[in-house]
This record gives sequence, structure tokens and C-alpha cells, in this order.
Amino acid sequence: MLLFELKKIFGKRKNKLTLVLLFAIVLIGSFLTIRDVRCYQEDGTVNFGFSAASQLKKMKNEWKGELTEDVIRQVVEENTKNKDFAGSEEVMLARQQSFDDIREMINQALSPEGEYDYYTADHVSQEKAAMLYEERIAKLKRELSDSEKGAKNYSKKERDFLIRQYEEFKTPLYYEYAEGWKALLDSQYLPTLMIITIVLIGFLVSGIFSDEFQYKAESVFFAARLGRSKAVAAKVEAGFLTVTLVYWSVMLLFSGIVLCVIGFDGAGCMIQTGTNWESFYNITYLQDWLLSMFGGYIGNLFILLFAMFVSVKSHSTALAVTIPFVLSCAPMFLGRVSMLTNIMNFFPDMLLRISKFLDVLLVCEVGKTVMGIYPFLIGVYLLLSILLLPVLYFNYKKVQIK
Repeated sequence: MLLFELKKIFGKRKNKLTLVLLFAIVLIGSFLTIRDVRCYQEDGTVNFGFSAASQLKKMKNEWKGELTEDVIRQVVEENTKNKDFAGSEEVMLARQQSFDDIREMINQALSPEGEYDYYTADHVSQEKAAMLYEERIAKLKRELSDSEKGAKNYSKKERDFLIRQYEEFKTPLYYEYAEGWKALLDSQYLPTLMIITIVLIGFLVSGIFSDEFQYKAESVFFAARLGRSKAVAAKVEAGFLTVTLVYWSVMLLFSGIVLCVIGFDGAGCMIQTGTNWESFYNITYLQDWLLSMFGGYIGNLFILLFAMFVSVKSHSTALAVTIPFVLSCAPMFLGRVSMLTNIMNFFPDMLLRISKFLDVLLVCEVGKTVMGIYPFLIGVYLLLSILLLPVLYFNYKKVQIK
């Protein structure tokens, strides 16, 4: 029965076209992500993709190793030499690429409170830059003690939790080329692909529980000997498997293409060596990928199971199709309304954009425990997804034939 339900899903012409479209979107997203990796040449030209990655790997690995105080001083010295170089801007930009990641860490650590200044590293002293690990903690403490920011937005337990996470951060950081992971996790394409994936999977699963009603065959289905038992269970299993197989196929294909071209190097580097300097999650790029992928899966699973539940209750394919779009897109816009921002932080769409917002200090207090919002949301929506499975089964099993 399960195979029969899966054949019904993947055998439909519109669903086959949906899968082809999704495959094409993965290829386009992979191409655009790879193309975003650039290496600037001294003659003003720019290399993209694989050739750029090969050059950047050689350049950035000149600084491979622990970013000790001495190494950071050397970066400031090198940056000063490059800044004082009486050559063209193109040559300066090309030469800066080898230490640009470390320069960016200095910018983020030592920029003025609540601001970001790209030229901070050009003016800071070597001794000041060497204190960037200590300044990271000090800067957080100053922000959390600010009556308008920290004290107003965080409880004492939450402030203590954030400070403790910063203080437990192991330094000096290990650094090496990690452009593949940065291209994959820091780009705009991963969360966009997750949203597109959930919407298109919605087309695949929206008819699982309503097709019999659309074709006026519900009386035959439920009158069958196993219609209200194994047949219903097969529909639930088919929905779960479709969401799981399509989601992981898309994400693994997208990740595999990008990393195979740009490189798997740097998986063990901390995410703070990239654009997530202020993140309180003390995790590596590989762990970031696992968190983002599993979180995205749980978000997909809950939203699509809920769409199937709507289909069960309404017997409408059209209504069920709208649910993934509404739950994955609408909260992003509603979150811009100040009075709704905090509420929107707990909607499942947050799990589709984990990698882009790991540097935002989003925490929640549950009883006596304080944790990051993403582990909390993963736990909550995993539990709700598990509960939705029997709910789907028993609600469809008890459907009354009119």
C-alpha cells in the first residue's frame, strides 16, 4: 500500500514537473553560489568559481594555523603595508585577500559600539588588535549592561548565559581556507532554496489526503477492508517519506555540488572566523551545517505535516498548497512589525534560516534553563511533528462519508 501511495504521488504529471523544476532550481542555486566565490587579480580582472577557489586556497592558507596575538600583529602590519602601498586600488584589493578574513575579525571586534567600520583595521594599533579576543567579551558585557539594549531586552539569566558562552569560547582560533563552507552557509541561496523546497514539496503532498474526495472515490476507499487502517497508515507514511526524501535529496545535492567545487577544507574551523564573529554558538562550520540542515528539515516536516492536516480537515488540495507558502514567507514580513517581532521569532520559518542568523543574540528562558532559540525551536517542532503523525492517522481514519 505504501508503494501504491508513493506511485500516486510521484506518478502524477504535475508532480514530475515539480521535481524537474526543483532539480533545475538546485542547479541554478549551486551555480550562483559557486559564482559568488571571487578572486580579484592585480590587473583588475576577477576570477569566479573553481579557479577563484584554487587561488584563494593558496593565498589564505599562508595564514593557516592558530591566530595567536603574534599572528594578529603580523596581519595588522601586513595590512598597513598594503594600505601604504602607492599602487592602484585593484592591486591593494588583490593583495589583501590572503588576510581579508582575519582583517574582518578585527573590524568586527574593534568597531565602535553598535556600529561597523570597514576601515577599523586600517587605523588600529598592533597591540590593540592583539586584544581582539578579550575585546569580544568586553564589548558584549558593555552592550548587555546598556540600559537601552541589554537590560531591556534580556533577563539577568540570559545575560549571564551569553557572557558565559563568550567566556567558554576557546582561543586562539584555528584558521585555514574555508570558502566552500562560507559560500554554502553564509550565502542568501541556502535559506531561499529551503523556502522554495518547502513550497514545491507542498504541491507533492497536498493531495495525499484529499485526492479521493476530489475524484469522488472516498466511499470506495473507506469501504475497503483495510481502508480505515493500513490504507490510512500508508498515506501518513507516504507523506512523511516524501518530505524526508525530497528535502534531503535537495540539500545534499546542493551542498555536495558547492563543496565539491569550492572545497571541503575548513570544516573544523569555528564559525567566528567568518561572518559570525558575534555568534554565541561555539560550533564549527561542519556543526553549523548539521544544525542548519537538521533544523531546516524539522521546519519543513512540521509545516508540511500541518499542511497535510489542513488537507485532512478541509478535503481541499488548494487550501493545503497555500499553507507552506504562508508559514514560510508571511512571518518574515510580519516580523518587521515591532510589536510582533518577538512572537515571530518562535514561528517554524526561523528554522529555515538558521545559518544566516547565527550571529544574532536570540535566546529564550525555559524554566530555569537558558538556551539559544534554535535548539529550543528544533526540540519544540520535532515534538509537534511527532505528535502530528498519529493526529493525521486518527483524524483521517475517522472521516465521515457524506
